[in-house]
Amino acid sequence: MKIKTAISATIKILLILLLVSCSDSPSESNDASEEKIQVLPELPIAKQSVKAPLSRQIDWPEIKQTGHIRAAKMVHEEEASLPRSGTSSLYHLNLFEQFAKQHQLEIQWTSAKSLKQMMELLEDGNIDVIPRHFTITPSRSNLFGFTTPLLIGKEYLVANQNRKVNENEFEKLKLVLPESSAYVDTVDRKYPSWQVKYLSTNTNAEAVADKLVESSEYFSILDEVSIDALLEYREDIKKIKIVNDSRHYAWATQKQAKQLLLKLNEFIKAHHFALSSSEHREFDLAEMKKRSLPLRMITRNSPETYFMWKGELVGFEYELMQKFAKQHGLVLEVVVAETYQQMIQLLEQGKGDVIAAGLSRTEKRKKELTFSIRYNRVNELIVANKRQAPIKSLEDLEGRTIVIRKSSAFWETAKELKQKAEFELVAADENLSTELLIGKVDNGEVDLTISDSNLFSIEESFRDNIYTPLTLKKDIPYAYITRKKNPKLLSALNGFIKKQYRTTYYNVVKNKYFANQKRKLRHREERVTQGSSLSQFDALVKLKSAEYDFDWRLITSQMYQESRFNPLAKSNAGAQGLMQLLPRTAKELGYHDLTDPTTSISAGVEYLNWTRDRFSKSIALEERIYFALAAYNAGIGHVRDAQRLAKKLNLRSDKWFNHVEKAMLLLQKPEYYKKARFGYCRGTEPVNYVREIQQRYLAYISIIN
Repeated sequence: MKIKTAISATIKILLILLLVSCSDSPSESNDASEEKIQVLPELPIAKQSVKAPLSRQIDWPEIKQTGHIRAAKMVHEEEASLPRSGTSSLYHLNLFEQFAKQHQLEIQWTSAKSLKQMMELLEDGNIDVIPRHFTITPSRSNLFGFTTPLLIGKEYLVANQNRKVNENEFEKLKLVLPESSAYVDTVDRKYPSWQVKYLSTNTNAEAVADKLVESSEYFSILDEVSIDALLEYREDIKKIKIVNDSRHYAWATQKQAKQLLLKLNEFIKAHHFALSSSEHREFDLAEMKKRSLPLRMITRNSPETYFMWKGELVGFEYELMQKFAKQHGLVLEVVVAETYQQMIQLLEQGKGDVIAAGLSRTEKRKKELTFSIRYNRVNELIVANKRQAPIKSLEDLEGRTIVIRKSSAFWETAKELKQKAEFELVAADENLSTELLIGKVDNGEVDLTISDSNLFSIEESFRDNIYTPLTLKKDIPYAYITRKKNPKLLSALNGFIKKQYRTTYYNVVKNKYFANQKRKLRHREERVTQGSSLSQFDALVKLKSAEYDFDWRLITSQMYQESRFNPLAKSNAGAQGLMQLLPRTAKELGYHDLTDPTTSISAGVEYLNWTRDRFSKSIALEERIYFALAAYNAGIGHVRDAQRLAKKLNLRSDKWFNHVEKAMLLLQKPEYYKKARFGYCRGTEPVNYVREIQQRYLAYISIIN
């Protein structure tokens, strides 16, 4: 099971945007190098003045107080420019806009003619962030703060397609590079004998390629994203060789803005995890089993479907689908969507396999979607406020207002109802769930709404002012939705429903969420929602996580996995405390009393940082976290054995899920562990450990910003 936060732009588009990047090769500047030959005249650009606000150096508290954040973008990235000139940058701009929206901030944009000018704006305190594909170099790190890298890539020597290269020629190549770009830093450090002719600072990758075609004696350097994007539509240039195999690209901030940097890093890390877990595929059940792939359930975060309770993932839909997955030997992942439209979109895009979200199987929907047989029945009810005029019949609806989302099956019910009664029907914001609409009825913001009987049974447990005066429809079927091209999955779901519906197991699960009054109240009180704490140790975790550049929500997820937030927890192997370290390991790090929450959290985070540092920085950020977690659980040696075995099996040694984790499981078998340096490993433990922490973490980031 994996939890994914639905991202506003589809993952496919985001990946395309990453590939169509200008990177910092087009227009970056770096003051690390002096001119070697000459500076060519600037290429013409659109005339636009730079509107820089008054200089000020501020951090996150001031940004939140003012309600706006200042950022810079290139003149050629304005909306009026050609799409090709801005596609890479648009990825970063869209991502930055998501960050601002998440924190309810308005962006104040400043336009710059070159990255050199952009860096001057940041250094002088005129902007807060440079949100773009910006190469981290030593000289820049002295001037600015950098976020967690958004990408780790390579730099290539490139040339005219017809240019023949002699190995002896590599000693003294002639290059054209954007003046003071990060590529100049590469040449200065690694190839000082190469001669460089400078292009203007606002030269983009396209212009560099044009220069190579114009004069075949010259070479240049471009990062892999830029060159791959050019090669998608150009045949007149080519890659020659890698000249730098580990470039990190990130956003830049003012040097002293530590709290802003922390907030940006939390967002970027969450984005990395969500993005990395969004694989497109449309396999049917048999192929999923053959490839040992997870079953991906698309649902919504609500008290009747799927939610976080204490540290556990629970919900009626979740428990049923978990049992189905287990019966077929599959791991369950959860894809969380915000709206009905998003659920359908995720299914159609191959980002999930089945929608299990308490959706009505209506005649209209059946014409467009593929439904299972019904697994539940509900009634549709009018929800009203007891303090308003009483409703005893349809005639009493006259002059009243019913508010429902248009995408809801209740909308069709309300339209049918209008043929029998006079009332105003208002379309609610699609982001307002029925749960929230019921809350608005309860506090008087909304007159009436419609709910199913399951959700109402939960909401009435803790709301004093709501009641259901009218039942509009009875025995409405709820069903699962699959793709039409996945008939075996649909058949298996139908078989599961036939076998389980109204059995003892089914009734126990249903009563747990919709009938047991005491449990419903506990779920409500302890459900993790926006604004609530994850544990009583949040402040300690945030402090220590920031020190080692971890997302505090990830550490909290790991802490729950280790100890269920119990400071006195002790394992059979002798591990102690919230983070379950062995006393000897803690002692080596300088910690002693592991029953003390501060000590245990400090020791655990420091040890996780130690394991993370054991893996190459060329490995993607989220993958290093997965490897670090696996090493925390099973030891560095076993993880490295699994990486080596993955290579032998033609799996990727730099990816955890469906690659190194598969090798880790094989280290339980004699034919594999006898050849491993560190021998036998009970691989199911680290595999489950990493997956469960990742699932919980993704659930946390979908709820807590």
